[in-house]
Amino acid sequence: MGLFSKKKPKIDYDAIFKEQYKSVNQLLQQANNEMDYVIKESILALVVEKYNELIDLIDQGAAFDKDHFIALKNNAEKQLADVHAINKDT
Repeated sequence: MGLFSKKKPKIDYDAIFKEQYKSVNQLLQQANNEMDYVIKESILALVVEKYNELIDLIDQGAAFDKDHFIALKNNAEKQLADVHAINKDT
């Protein structure tokens, strides 16, 4: 009787998204304040990965503008490439 009556808990993708986005913003701020370019590069790589996770959450049902977050990810990738080039030159 009780075996089949359990309902799956509903996943609140918007709440998960907001928490993840908050951490991405904190990481991005940390990267912008970082003076060591090696550390800055690793933080920016993490930011890009987190943006990929945010985009995946949008695909799973979070109600946010996918194009906006793709643009933010592209900007983070550009920053990462710039920092990588600086690190490669030194």
